[in-house]
Amino acid sequence: MQKNNFKVVEIKSKKLKNTVKRTVLIKDFIINEIIGIHEHEKVNKQKIIFNIVIDVSQNTLPDENNLSSVVDYEKITNKLKNLTKNKSYNFLESLAEDSFKEIFEDKRINSVKIKIEKPDAILNAKSVGVEVFKCRDDYEGS
Repeated sequence: MQKNNFKVVEIKSKKLKNTVKRTVLIKDFIINEIIGIHEHEKVNKQKIIFNIVIDVSQNTLPDENNLSSVVDYEKITNKLKNLTKNKSYNFLESLAEDSFKEIFEDKRINSVKIKIEKPDAILNAKSVGVEVFKCRDDYEGS
């Protein structure tokens, strides 16, 4: 008769690193600027609404005494305002691409989802717009 020798093995799961996720939100940020391809859009400013979700690296912790220890959403919104003041855009897509350039200047940012809408562009529509998601690798590769 054959004897079975079984050994009990305990498998311990490895603790996942960086299970904390920090996200910076900018919700319904509104600017009024000239944007579009139609003649009336090149004359009259219109409302542009930004919604942005920013995934931040977990390698640094916020320091209450140091603003530069966090991603500064006021700095980002000021950059977005300046984009439309300093350049004319025909397309929301172009504005989104330039927005990525500004936001990814902060190396702590891993990914960004940008949604930009024009609520007054199309009659009988609440809004029209674009939404684009990029990881840092996507951005640096483009």
